Amino acid sequence: MKFATAIRALLVCLMLTAVFTVPAWPQASTAVVSGTVRDQSGAVIPAATVSITNRQTNITTKTTTNEVGSYRFPGVVPGPYLLTAEAPGMQKFEANLTVYVQQNAVVDVNLAVGQTAVEVAVQDVTPIVITDSPSLGHTLERTRIEQLPLNGRVLTNLLSTVPGMEGTRAFGLRQHSFEMSLDG
Repeated sequence: MKFATAIRALLVCLMLTAVFTVPAWPQASTAVVSGTVRDQSGAVIPAATVSITNRQTNITTKTTTNEVGSYRFPGVVPGPYLLTAEAPGMQKFEANLTVYVQQNAVVDVNLAVGQTAVEVAVQDVTPIVITDSPSLGHTLERTRIEQLPLNGRVLTNLLSTVPGMEGTRAFGLRQHSFEMSLDG
């Protein structure tokens, strides 16, 4: 009976220690790198890309900032790192960072406005089809006339360079049914 009581007491003690024992957390060998990405005016930049690269192993970890511009890298192995931050329209941020054991490194990043890129698009806005007049016209530039191999420089031979002209007929019209203006 004494033996059974002793076993029951031992079981009760084991159960009480299991229930009321605070778990012991082991020492962590990693760190946390966090911060906020802002622009020059102090406004937060959401969806900015932030990365840390371990300089010893060349392993890169990336994240993006949340809607309030914050980023966080938990479980960072201590050592030397390169911290970079990028956002569209902003200059790239790079900094060296040494992370120590159990450190909560807070690195706030300020991004400067990037260089503006100006794109000039040249468009030809000359109307191809003239809808307000039924007349047809064509102009030959002086350099083009001088480069054409015209024997004797007969003026009506230049009409063969105009689209739609067949001899002295334009687009199937009757012979000699055109008006010509000669400047010079």
